[in-house]
Amino acid sequence: MRIALLIFLFSAWPALPPGGGSARTGAALGWASPAWAATEAKGPVEIGTARGVAGEKVRGSLKVAEDADGTPIVLPITIVTGRKPGPVAWVQAATHGDEYGGPRALQEVVRGLDPTSMTGTVIAVMISNPSAFQGLQRVNPALDDLMDTGDAFPGRERFATERIAAAIHTAVKEKADFFVDMHTGGDRFRQHPFILYSLTPGVPDARMDDLARGFGVPTLWRDAVKIFATSASTVFSSAGIPGFLLEVGGGQPLDPSDIRMQADAVRSFLRQAGILPGAAARRPSYTIVNGYRIVTNARGGFFDAAVKPGDRVKEGSVLGTITDVHGDVVETLRAPAGSDIVLGVSTYPATPTGGWLIELGSGLTEQP
Repeated sequence: MRIALLIFLFSAWPALPPGGGSARTGAALGWASPAWAATEAKGPVEIGTARGVAGEKVRGSLKVAEDADGTPIVLPITIVTGRKPGPVAWVQAATHGDEYGGPRALQEVVRGLDPTSMTGTVIAVMISNPSAFQGLQRVNPALDDLMDTGDAFPGRERFATERIAAAIHTAVKEKADFFVDMHTGGDRFRQHPFILYSLTPGVPDARMDDLARGFGVPTLWRDAVKIFATSASTVFSSAGIPGFLLEVGGGQPLDPSDIRMQADAVRSFLRQAGILPGAAARRPSYTIVNGYRIVTNARGGFFDAAVKPGDRVKEGSVLGTITDVHGDVVETLRAPAGSDIVLGVSTYPATPTGGWLIELGSGLTEQP
């Protein structure tokens, strides 16, 4: 994703949270009851031309904009509706158009869902930034746009990216109880797997912490300062819908193990949310970070990384070097103060000044 960067309303939480099995009750964690308890009577979910049917998978699309020739720009959607009513999870991929692993993992998730055993609904948005995806680029390539969808929420009627964000924002607030945004490092960056979530007044911190652990991903980025205030996950959490960004892998070619890991994480979260049967894949311990730093270069040339995603570092650790066109090393990149773990590394071999080369996490702790 190269970070640039889901609604949960309350009314008496049941003794066990959706995804049950945990001894930690809603009352013990200070949670209120889920919005879906008050909306079950509304019947199957409808998004654009996709109309959910109990016990079935249906496909459709949501028109969000138009190309210059008037061709509709649509979000391809699959709605998987369980036999029993319950919570609704909105899961989307390709917020950035060059993050191809997310859609492949979401395809695997949808393919494996059995609606006859589900309680509630999964809204799978296979491509959430169609213009960027069609252009095989990170952002919408239109010269009047070039905006990062990660910075576009809640959207507005201005550039196409903001209009798409507004359409997603409206639909999620109307239909969903949870929001999951699937990301990778794109075609030239590789990320350490982690869950990013922001603490906001909209959802109790204990609930966000508990849900985040339900993905079964070992590293959690617990953001207490809303570092990406206009990202989808932060905006939805602020509105009361638990929002999470799931980051796994990136670079080329796609690694099948990354796709499996991301699909497994989504399935685990759906169990945690009570939509799929069984228990979430919770771990005995998690690596928690609360800070973030981008490392860029002053000199242009060839980039050779000295670390890989997930490596532990400290102040002064060598992160990589820049070699000029003559073959001389002209810059050594080192970790700044407070650095603890490598969250991402560029896979592109050359860079001008100011390349987005390394992402670092700080404030690292190990917690159950």
